[in-house]
Amino acid sequence: MDQGEKSHLLEDEEGAPKSVKIPVTGFVIGIIVFVHMASFTILVFDLSQYTYSVYKDKEFPNATLNQSGKSLCETNTSSKEFQMEQTIQSDTARWTVYISISGGIPAIFTAPLISTLSDRYGRKKTLLVPLFGSLVKSGLCFMNIIMNYDVNFFIIYLFIEGCTGGWVSSVAICSSGFADITKAGKQRSFAFAILGLGVGVGFLAGTLLSGYLIEAFGFNSPVIASGAMVLVGIILTIFVLKEPLSEENRVSSVHPLRQIKESLDLYIHGNKDPNYGRRWQYIILICSFNLLSMAALGKTNVEILYQIGSPFCWSPIKISNFGTIRSVIQEFVGVVSIRIMQCFMSDDFISVIGTLSAIGYFVMEALSKTSFELYMVPVVGCLAIIEITMIRSIMSRLTPPDKQGSMFGGIALFENICFMVGSVAGGAIYSETVAFLPGFAFWVMAGYNVIALFLLM
Repeated sequence: MDQGEKSHLLEDEEGAPKSVKIPVTGFVIGIIVFVHMASFTILVFDLSQYTYSVYKDKEFPNATLNQSGKSLCETNTSSKEFQMEQTIQSDTARWTVYISISGGIPAIFTAPLISTLSDRYGRKKTLLVPLFGSLVKSGLCFMNIIMNYDVNFFIIYLFIEGCTGGWVSSVAICSSGFADITKAGKQRSFAFAILGLGVGVGFLAGTLLSGYLIEAFGFNSPVIASGAMVLVGIILTIFVLKEPLSEENRVSSVHPLRQIKESLDLYIHGNKDPNYGRRWQYIILICSFNLLSMAALGKTNVEILYQIGSPFCWSPIKISNFGTIRSVIQEFVGVVSIRIMQCFMSDDFISVIGTLSAIGYFVMEALSKTSFELYMVPVVGCLAIIEITMIRSIMSRLTPPDKQGSMFGGIALFENICFMVGSVAGGAIYSETVAFLPGFAFWVMAGYNVIALFLLM
């Protein structure tokens, strides 16, 4: 092992620029990520509630369910109303599993493929592929609701979007775009913080808008808003975004059948150029990324069930408030803290701090017995997302310019897998342990972070 390999895994690159000023193109990329994520989120929440309504009208057309706004743990579990509610929830939950699989499985293959192709054809052209896929999905969903077609057709529409890579592909391509216009080091780390902010605020905006639009205008209004948002992203990409990838940094040719393999090549062979990362570095970083992502992406559904149940018995409004508080604290505090900590800390140390915050988040959530304690969870975990941002930046720093798309394509592949595995595993663990230890799933997620912490140190 040479001296470079003996150096600290996450050591900052020598000569990295002190300035973290981001070019205007970077903020345009951040806006595109925001509108695509908001478009995706608003439609996910809308379709779930629309499907719930359809199943209710189909299975119990003459029934009137409880409209008090209280959660089910405040309802008589032996009542007919409760049994009806459970049947509808079961059917809707099963439908959401099909939706997740139909969109997730094709995206596992297409997201890294499209991201890698961006190394040859540029970021702008390839970014239009997932954006147009989402626009087509929104249009088909609009027609489905207008014509009152079977809700199972949504599975086909999500599959179509998955074949174009979806929002994960957009994030991967935009990550490559940030790498194109920034220097390795603190500037790039801050750029990825902006990217993370775009994703987080997009998720928050989509969540909030969906409920208000449904209540005010019905189920088709969020679909229209979703299509309008992604259309804004397309317009920005075509007319405003400047191509981040210069001609001299593009690869000369591409072989579609090899693209997915190339997205994983860094984890198999590393870099031939000794000035860039080794295979063992990529393996350690991607393992850490996967563990952290499984916890971060898999916790949402478990948290909702946890908050509905005893002893919290939260109403939907309280659940929404918790999600809003968590997103605001983590996204905005995360970006500001990265900017401040970079003045006197390296990226590797910042990632360790973020992982410790995530461990505290899950441990406190598992131990919470009152609503006040649960509201304090996002405060303890206010830095619980910056470690993923730092790992993206570090991996980008280890990668030569002509392999940025392939590297982020590999991350997109793993991110899709982690989203599916984390959600399924979290739900399965919770369902098996809720009777005797409701917080056990959060202990498992904390364990993911502990393992990642040891890998990063």
